[in-house]
Amino acid sequence: MEQNLLLGQGLGLLTAICIAHNAVVFRYLGQRLGSESVAHTRMWLALPLVLILTRVVEGVWYPTGWALSTHLILLTSGVLGYFLTDLLMFRAYVLLGSRESMVIMTLSPVVTALFSLRLFNERLSMVQSLGMLVTIGGIATMTLLDGKGDGQQSKGSNKLRGVIYAMVAAVLQSVSFLLAKYALTDGTPVATNLVRTVGGLGSFVIFNVIIKRNAKTHFQGLKNPRYLGLLLLASIAGPVVGMSSQMKAFTLAPVALVSTIVQISPILLLPFDYLILKRKVSTASLVGTLLSIGGIALLFLAV
Repeated sequence: MEQNLLLGQGLGLLTAICIAHNAVVFRYLGQRLGSESVAHTRMWLALPLVLILTRVVEGVWYPTGWALSTHLILLTSGVLGYFLTDLLMFRAYVLLGSRESMVIMTLSPVVTALFSLRLFNERLSMVQSLGMLVTIGGIATMTLLDGKGDGQQSKGSNKLRGVIYAMVAAVLQSVSFLLAKYALTDGTPVATNLVRTVGGLGSFVIFNVIIKRNAKTHFQGLKNPRYLGLLLLASIAGPVVGMSSQMKAFTLAPVALVSTIVQISPILLLPFDYLILKRKVSTASLVGTLLSIGGIALLFLAV
């Protein structure tokens, strides 16, 4: 049991690393191609990769033996996680600012913990709860108080709408993870990720191909070999390796703990900002990093 918990939390850390990698790539590509375009086209690249991974690991191209309800739950999880959450967060970044939006997203593990207690009877120990709160506090300290503004001002109704969008995104992300956790009682982690990917891509097809009819412009960026290569790497790290690891982690550790560890991606980006982008590390960033490391240490020690 202790080994499973450690492995589950380790896979959560791997997921956070993958998400941090994605953040770097999406920051670069989003400025050049548009965030919606990047979010859409990555799903087209991810689907065949997840199909191949499912074939290699599970021995099937697609899980056909599961109950219809399991498929519907996972498709819904994909719609909420890959599509709606991303769209709401991208909009919150514009209306509120990325820093404030990221802080609000740290509510997701808390919401997940409350729901998982009700749905799965996943009770956290005092040390685990403390570790979770310390980690979230560290993330909030770094993202909110490090003094680096977003270069934009949000006032009045725009700020209120941004807060609402970010809060709804945090809740939807939690619901998406909980649905995946629920379906994992019947499914396997890699195949579960495949069905979620189908749900996410299907949503983008309906939204961008049928409703907005702007899908053609989204694929223009793929003609650039550099952009295509970066997007392919992001697809491998995010929807393929990252999400498959997270699905497996859900079978080994409480979903709230995994979700907390996944949220430390901003902390993991600090070395990149300092060494590559040559950005000064503020006192708040340093304090937030130390808090988060301490919180994660508590989570790994509380076994």
